[in-house]
Formats: sequence, C-alpha cells, structure tokens
Amino acid sequence: MSKKQMSLQSFFEKGQRPNDETTEDCSKTANKKKAAFKRKYQESYLNYGFIASGDSHSPNPLCIICGERLSNEAMKPSKLLRHMETKHPSLKDKPVEFFKRKKREHEGQKQLLKTTSSINASALRASFLVANRIAKSKKPFTIGEQLILPAAKDICREILGEAAVEKVAHVPLSASTVARRINEIAEDIETQLIERIKESPWYAIQVDESTDVDNKATMLVFVRYVFQEDVHEDMLCALFLPTNTTAAELFNSLNEYMSGKLNWSFCVGVCTDGAAAMTGRLSGFTTRVKEVASECESTHCVLHREMLASRKMSPELNNVLQAVIKIINHIKVHALNSRLFEQLCEEMDAEHTRLLLYTEVRWLSKGRSLSRVFELREPLQRFLSEKQSPLAAHFSVTEWVTKLAYLCDIFNLLNELNLSLQGRMRTVFKSADKVAAFKAKLELWGRRVNNNIFDMFPTLSELLKETEPEPSFTQLVHDHLYQLSNEFEHYFPSSKDPRIGKEWIRDPFVNKPGESTLSVLEEDQLLEIANDGGLKSMFETTSNLHTFWIKVKAEYPAIATKALKSLLPFPTSYLCEAGFSAVTATKTRLRSRLDISNTLRVSLSPITPRWDRLVAVKQAQGSH
Repeated sequence: MSKKQMSLQSFFEKGQRPNDETTEDCSKTANKKKAAFKRKYQESYLNYGFIASGDSHSPNPLCIICGERLSNEAMKPSKLLRHMETKHPSLKDKPVEFFKRKKREHEGQKQLLKTTSSINASALRASFLVANRIAKSKKPFTIGEQLILPAAKDICREILGEAAVEKVAHVPLSASTVARRINEIAEDIETQLIERIKESPWYAIQVDESTDVDNKATMLVFVRYVFQEDVHEDMLCALFLPTNTTAAELFNSLNEYMSGKLNWSFCVGVCTDGAAAMTGRLSGFTTRVKEVASECESTHCVLHREMLASRKMSPELNNVLQAVIKIINHIKVHALNSRLFEQLCEEMDAEHTRLLLYTEVRWLSKGRSLSRVFELREPLQRFLSEKQSPLAAHFSVTEWVTKLAYLCDIFNLLNELNLSLQGRMRTVFKSADKVAAFKAKLELWGRRVNNNIFDMFPTLSELLKETEPEPSFTQLVHDHLYQLSNEFEHYFPSSKDPRIGKEWIRDPFVNKPGESTLSVLEEDQLLEIANDGGLKSMFETTSNLHTFWIKVKAEYPAIATKALKSLLPFPTSYLCEAGFSAVTATKTRLRSRLDISNTLRVSLSPITPRWDRLVAVKQAQGSH
C-alpha cells in the first residue's frame, strides 16, 4: 500500500461516525449534566424587574411588570436585561425602589386572591347548609335572601363587626340558588339511599296516595332496609300521578321509578292503607307487587284498621255524636259566634276558650272534640240559650250528658291506643301486643260494667258520683263495648295474629318455635343460639331485635334471615301519613306550582348529605 493510500485510510478512520451505543451514552451523560444544573434566584435580579416564582429548587424568573414567566435557563442578568430593554424600555432606568413597590403590590394581590378564594369556598358551603335548613323547615325559598341573610348581617354587625358582615354578604341565597342547592342535595341523598338499599339483603316499603292543595295526586313511598348492622327508614320517592289513581297507575309509576335502581325480588313487605285500589284481590296494587316480588307479604295498616274498628256504634250514641258536631259547627262556622263564645268563656273563667273541629280523616279529632265540648258544656248551654238555639236543650238532659261523658272516655282510650301504634321503627310484634291488650281490656270492661263499675272511664265515673246510672244506660255501654270487641276481632282476628309461631324472634333464649314453622337447619341453628351464653349476654345488652339478628346473621344465616324477613315489613303507614303532613306544610296555596319531590326528600330524609363532595364539584363564587 502506498503512503498516499495509507494516509487516506487513516483520515477516514479518524473521521468515521461513532456507533449507536456510543451516541446514546454521550447523550445521557450530557442530559444528566444539563438536568443537574439549576440556576438560583439572586436578589439583584429585582433591578431588572424580576422576582422568583415556582419551585424554590428550580425557580423561574417572573416579570412583575407584564407577568411573563421565563424559563430557569433565562435566569441570567444578560437575558433579564434583554427582556427589560425589549419589552419595557421606558422602565430600564427606574430605581430599585420602584421594582420593590411593584413586588409588594404583587404579593398583596396574591394574598387578596387567596383570601377571596377562601371566602368564596366557605360561602358556597354555607349556601348549601342554609338551603338544607330551609328545606327541612318547609319554608319558601325566598326566605334565604329576604330574612336569613339580612338577619345574619345584623347579628354579625352587632357582635363581630363590619368585617364579618362583608364575609357573610358573600353567601349566595337567592331563591333560584336555594332551589338549585336543594335539588343537588336531594340528588346526593337519593344516590346514597339507593346505594344503601342495594347493599341491604332485603327491604320493605309502605305506600299511600293522597291529593295536595292543588288537587294533584301524590304517592309517597317509604322504605325500610338494613345498613351497617342496623335497620333504617327513609323516603324512597314521591311520585305524581297526572291522571287516574287506579292500581295500575300506582304500580306502573312505582315500577318505572324502581326500574334500573332496585330489584323487586328483594322486597319482603308492602304496607298500605287498605283502600280498594291498594288491596284488590285480583288487580290491586299489592297483588301486582307480589307478582314481581315473590317473597313479598302485604300488610293492612294497623292504624287504619283500628280506626275502622272504632267506627260502629249504636244509633243512640251516634245521635249524641251528631248533635255534638252540629254544636261545634254552629259556633265555628260563623266568625261572630266564635268571637262571642270566646269572650263568654273568658268571663266564666273556663279552662278553654275555643272548640275543636271534628273531621273524619283525622284519627284523634273525635275524642278531642268530644272532650272539649264536655269541658265547656256550661258555657255552651248558656251561649246557645242566649242565641235561642234548640241545641241548648241537650245539655239540660242528664242522660244525654251521661252518654257524652262515656263517648269522651271511650274515644280518649281509643286515641291512646292509636298514639301507641304510631311512631318510627315499629314492628309487627309491638303493634300486635298493643291491640291484643286493648281487646282484653274491652272484655274486662264489659264485665265491670255489668257490675256497675265505671272506674275505667274517669269522666263518666266522676259524673256518676252524684247519681246512679240507669239500667238502660248500663246496657247501652255494655252493648257498645261488646260491639267494639267484635269489630276488633274482625279487623284483628286472633287466628291471624302475626306473633303466632314467631315468639322465638323476640326472645330465642326463652320461646320455642311452633310446630312445623322452621326447617331442620333453622331449628338446629336456633337451638345453638339458645344455648350460647355469649349470644345471650349480647341479646340482653342490644337495644333492639333488628340489631341482634343482624349481628348473628353471619354465624347463623338461615335462622337470622327468617327473623329479619319477619321484622322488616312495616305494620303501619305512619311515615306516609306524616309525609303528607309535610306536603301540606310545604305546598300551600301560595306555592301551589312547586314541585316538592326534592324538597320532601331533603326535609324528611335522615341521611346526611356529603357536603365536601357537593362543594367540590361547584365553582365558588360570591354573591353579587
């Protein structure tokens, strides 16, 4: 090889390109060195109008004049000066005090923005909390802006000062805002409720239908379910029926709501008021529910049955009741008569000054109206005599007054029974106990009346201290008690007592199951529970039956399942009745166009809304 060829080969070898591995290694080394070096901010950079921003380990220069943020690599006096000369040439000769003032203004604006953001977030949460209270109090939505916010400002002004007033003023409480907040709260509560019911192994419902002030038909549905080792009750939904209120319409409306949310097959009980549309044997609401819920049992509300059983009475007693109603209406219907009678009661130092109206749809009104008339019988006789009303003659007849005293006592006793059946978390066992005790009392009272003993009727007993009752009156009272006893037996037959064969649910350590009511597995598990000392101690310390059977379900699933399915169904439609009272309070003549479904859910549900989640999805903005 010649010298010229060797020199060319050497030249090409020295100038050859490196392979890929060498290139990659060099690139990584260069990037690592480059990434490791981060420029730091110097106080002298303020002379060029720049302050530090971002991460303290890798700060970025921020121009306090135009707000432009440069990269960390631009943290050099030459580049900062170039920005000043290019973008702000008129300010390059300004003294450092000018830039220090701009820095203080920037920091003040930053703090103001942070404070404002914090106030708006708190105001947003407060807006949700106040809207929740407005819904629970069943007040108009305008009360937030017209009363609550001005009152809160007055309180803050007098106690905390103007600074607190300015913060409170940021809370948005207009009527439209409150309406939106209530809708959002209701959606969150409904979501939580559906999730809870889905986690429950079974659930039971109670259903009732009524009309509101605008003659619109509303169906309320309440649900009872198992959640976190306890049983809970809540409003499932409020549905509006635009046209008919037939069994088909009722079921279709509820079925449409349930579709996609809950499974009918887990429904173990439905309680209704006993109306024909609800309990029809062939095509009633409960019949249709049972077609889709095979394990569901229907219950006729105990409260309604008690009221039906107390309706029948002899013509003689009914005439007294009708006369009392006429007396009440004669005074209450006319405003002038009401005022004059009130003044007369005050002059006679009567304990009460007004009569109470009687209405068929209110369970307790009969007993209370009769008692008030009896207590005011002297003012009533005088007032009616002055008005020359023939109704005044009733109070002069001893037999009529005696019958009135008896009606007062017997309906007051029926009212006591009715009140004892009302309330939340009632079970079929407690209701059956109360009814059975009253049936036994009726038989006992009948025997006492035959012996002319009326001590169980305090008003009548006090009246009869002066005179002996007529035999005809004694027979009248006895017959009425016997009739009441028969009616209670008709509506609460002993053969269908829900306690029969289920006393072991109330106390598995004492009571034994009835014959053939349990399977072999269930009976074996019940015997194991009955002989477990630890479970007996837990039973004695547990507050209610539901909780005990829920706790033993994991260990004894068969027998606990049977017990819970008997405890879950509602014995009454009390929650629906209370719900319609809330409808009456919420939807007045001045709010007849209001859609109260969401408002009802917020006002009646015991579930606490997830405030943090509600606030997080909203943009905090102050009121303006």
